[in-house]
Amino acid sequence: MKKALWFYILYGVFLVALGAVILLNEKGDLHELLTIKWISQCNKNYVLLCDEFFKYITEMGSIIPFVVAGVFLFVNFGDALFLLLSQLAVTFVVQPIKHYMNMPRPKTFFAETAPDVVLHQVEGVDMHAMLSFPSGHTASAFAFLLAMALICKRTWLSVLFLLLAVLTGYSRIYLSQHFAEDVFAGSLVGVLTTTLLYWLYIQKSYKWQEYSLCTIFKRKNR
Repeated sequence: MKKALWFYILYGVFLVALGAVILLNEKGDLHELLTIKWISQCNKNYVLLCDEFFKYITEMGSIIPFVVAGVFLFVNFGDALFLLLSQLAVTFVVQPIKHYMNMPRPKTFFAETAPDVVLHQVEGVDMHAMLSFPSGHTASAFAFLLAMALICKRTWLSVLFLLLAVLTGYSRIYLSQHFAEDVFAGSLVGVLTTTLLYWLYIQKSYKWQEYSLCTIFKRKNR
């Protein structure tokens, strides 16, 4: 795990800080503080820029991991498989919890408890109603970016990947798809699942793991 040491260190700081903020604030009040209260104070053009940024960075927990895994097929089969399995693993963990808890998302929560609160709406984003806890996008993003940190083995990349993971987690709050506690739990699922998977993954190595589509194509063209 030393390959992604700074990811783990900074993630620990993030987890403690977010946990403290969640414990010190009421769920609805914290969501308002992290979204509409500061957004309402900002310049319209800046808000539009944030809308676009968070609308797209949230895909870091959706389609992007699978695209990157596809690209890695041309680089290294083992790394591509690790990226893909990290996504499948968090899905198998998150989805049963989501359906068991069946917690309301911000849209439903505020409609029931504070109907006068108007959530910030980003154009092109549909707010979901239920299955809030934990955040699946956050779990997928942290799983993906931790996997990338373990693969790339560079300190500065570990820091960058952690920053991207945190921004993706915040995007779920900004878009009012999740509460802070959902992001907290989702990140924990992503990191723990990928760490366990990596530990199991490195126990054995196979020759085919070092192959890629590029090496196969080169052999065929000889």
